[in-house]
Amino acid sequence: MFMTRDMHCRMDNPLKSRQGFTLVESLISILVIALVATAGAGLIAHFAKYTKQDLTGTCLMQAASSGLEAKRANPAVHTIHVICAGQTVHVSMTGNPPPIPPALGSGTSACADVVSTSILGSRKMEMTDKICSFPEG
Repeated sequence: MFMTRDMHCRMDNPLKSRQGFTLVESLISILVIALVATAGAGLIAHFAKYTKQDLTGTCLMQAASSGLEAKRANPAVHTIHVICAGQTVHVSMTGNPPPIPPALGSGTSACADVVSTSILGSRKMEMTDKICSFPEG
C-alpha cells in the first residue's frame, strides 16, 4: 500500500489534524449552557417567591403582637397600622380588659381575652392573649 506523507501524519497523531470545534459541538455546548442558566433562573424565582411569603408571615405576626401591646398600653385602642418591610399592615383588636382593676373580693375578673387580627393583602393572622388590670402598689 502506498501512503502519502499527509496520511502518515494523520495516523501518527489523529488529534493533530483536528483544528477547533465543529459547529455541532458548539451548538451542543450552547444548549447545555442555556439549560443550566434556565434551571438556575427558575430556582432563583422559586426561592424569591417563598422568601416574600415568609417575610409577609413575619410581618403579620409582628403586627398582631404589636396590636396586643397597644391594647395592653391603652385599652381604648381598637385599630392600629404597622409599617413592616415597606408594607402597611392593618391590625384590629377585639376584647375589652377592665380599664381599672376590680375591687378585691368582688368576684369580677381582672383579665379579658383580647384577639389581635393583622391583615396584609389576602393574608390574615390572629393572635390571642389575656390582658389584665391589677391594682398598683
